[in-house]
Amino acid sequence: MMSNHDGKIKELQKELTNRIHIRENQQAIFHLKDLLQRLPLSIERINNQVSPVDLVKLPRMNDRDIDSTTDKVELLWNFAIKLKNELIKANHDLKHKIDSVVKWTTEETQDREKERKDHVKALNDKDKIIQRYEVLTKVKDDDKRGLVSWPSGSITSKLQQQIFDLQKIMAHNNEQYKKVCMERDDLRNRLSSVAGEKLTKGNPSITDLGDPNRPMKIGEKYGELYDNEWTAAMENTIEAKKYYPDLKENEIEEIIIRHLHKLLKCCYIECTLKAEEQIHKLGEALAETMCFTIKTKDEIASLPVIREALVLRRAKSKDFAKFLFENQVICNNIIADWDYVNKNENLMQILTQSTFFEKCIYLCWCMVIQDPVMYLDDDPASNTPIDKNTYKEFVKSGDSVSYVVWPALFLHKDGPLLYKGVVQAYWKKDDHDNIGGNRGLML
Repeated sequence: MMSNHDGKIKELQKELTNRIHIRENQQAIFHLKDLLQRLPLSIERINNQVSPVDLVKLPRMNDRDIDSTTDKVELLWNFAIKLKNELIKANHDLKHKIDSVVKWTTEETQDREKERKDHVKALNDKDKIIQRYEVLTKVKDDDKRGLVSWPSGSITSKLQQQIFDLQKIMAHNNEQYKKVCMERDDLRNRLSSVAGEKLTKGNPSITDLGDPNRPMKIGEKYGELYDNEWTAAMENTIEAKKYYPDLKENEIEEIIIRHLHKLLKCCYIECTLKAEEQIHKLGEALAETMCFTIKTKDEIASLPVIREALVLRRAKSKDFAKFLFENQVICNNIIADWDYVNKNENLMQILTQSTFFEKCIYLCWCMVIQDPVMYLDDDPASNTPIDKNTYKEFVKSGDSVSYVVWPALFLHKDGPLLYKGVVQAYWKKDDHDNIGGNRGLML
């Protein structure tokens, strides 16, 4: 009897346990169904947000399968939130930049309009002076003809003196007339040059389309340098093998890539210093000669002789770059200043005698004499995520930077991108497999 009673109790417990499990499963399924139904609406709400949104943390049901699906839903949800937050930030940054450009353009336009009005007023004043001289000259001519037409017997010594005085006045007036005309023409030329200079100075978006070394053309040549001369320089693997007999071919290729990259960055840095040094020395020499003091770079740049020197320097850019290359003026200490375990002076010597180095100097010089200076990007650090808006992958795909092959080029610092850079990539999750064996090459 007791045994039958215990058996019924166990059956009831088992049935109760099954019902509890069924109820828990139903709750879990309802929970999951609710999440999936809410997801599209939540994504739409996120898309309509105009301010940053906090990440979500979805509740768990202590069920491995259900919670695994919840993890995926939460990941998707937060991915949408992150994308929206990045878009909001990008829109905010873009609006800020547009507002800055509009403000700068408005101020520059007002300044140019004021200068134009000042010059026009000066021209009108000169025109009035010229008109007065023309009227006066006509009156004096009429007076002279009237005096000369009198009968010869009636001309006295007093009248002769008056004629002589009138002739002197007319000669003086003619000289003044020519002087004022020259001043007027000079003002017109200055008005034209000031308008052109104000329009393009410090404004890279407005360039002289006839200039073969304008920023857009330099960007094109920078890409051609990578496609042509850089590729040709990479053919030095056999020559480089002499200095790295124990390394594999792909390791030697990486070493050459790093030497070429170092050479390009060295050209850019030293050309920048050389360009700044030229203007500083010219300003100092002028200040010393004319006995005045210059305190800032802006004061030097505003001097008329400096502006003329900048124009001349752009016109002679090719000749000066040739001088830098032929006389080995820059990058003489490139190896000594480089902290790289596989650097080699003999390999670098081969590359500094190449067409690649010659064109590097020319293009970098053209970059640094622009106003504003074109910007060669600072290298993204190794093992950091790749910004695929700025850089593209070399021969390996991935999400992280192994090393920089070719720097990105911008119109100016914080300006628009002119040419995408190139990086050797790897997948972060396969860090050990992809780059672990190359640690020595990356130092």
